[in-house]
Amino acid sequence: MGYDLTEYATTPLGRLAFHQTGSGEPLILHHGGESHKGQYAVFAPHLAAGIRAISYDQRDIADSFQVADPYDPKALADDCAALMDALGLEKAHIAGISFGGVISLHMAVNHPDRVQTLIVGAAPPAMRDSAPFMRNMLSRSPAERTDLMVEALLTPRAQTDGELTATLREVLSVTTSRPDSHRMEAIRSHDLDAELRAIGIPTLLIYGSDDPIATPESGRFIADRIPGAELVVLDGARHGLSFEFREQTARLVSDFVLNHPVPA
Repeated sequence: MGYDLTEYATTPLGRLAFHQTGSGEPLILHHGGESHKGQYAVFAPHLAAGIRAISYDQRDIADSFQVADPYDPKALADDCAALMDALGLEKAHIAGISFGGVISLHMAVNHPDRVQTLIVGAAPPAMRDSAPFMRNMLSRSPAERTDLMVEALLTPRAQTDGELTATLREVLSVTTSRPDSHRMEAIRSHDLDAELRAIGIPTLLIYGSDDPIATPESGRFIADRIPGAELVVLDGARHGLSFEFREQTARLVSDFVLNHPVPA
């Protein structure tokens, strides 16, 4: 168990590769659009005791199954539910950052009975209203997107940290290498508004004050629609909540999960 061990869960469409750490409250971590399950390797060690963190490769990513046909965020949420079935989890805490937050939102919309709490970091409510930085990034080649993502994720000070930057670039290097991936189309199809009002799950929203991809205004838009949602804006943070701001983010996630345990 840990990020040095890749495990596999068999779902109706194929195998999903995952890492898991800790034990206790099940917390499923969705990685971002440009990353993979290893995104949380530097984050998970900061989670509190009593949490079983599960980070998996989404379809078309790294060690998980590929598909030939197009798909949308709902299909990715269905994959999460299938992973839970394979792991014998009736309910779990569902979390994600960036596009991982998008998938988490779609999980709450489409599989609300499986979600104990919803934790969304740095996710836009819809791609049609995405920030200019995001629209520019989606128009670039994979190599160009990597450079832009480093800038978006890390503050100038953190970009001078060679070890952290190298870890980030390794995570960003995996996702866009498959020529038949429909991932970019799935990202562009994300669009939630009225659906958010139907979410009745305890919800925590975490955003960075200086995030050029998903601004705090995106968080406020979502918070205004999900009844009782709690919004936290981390001062000085960019998009890299699970990297540069991993300790602060892990503390917020841990407290929220442990304060809303899955019923025995």
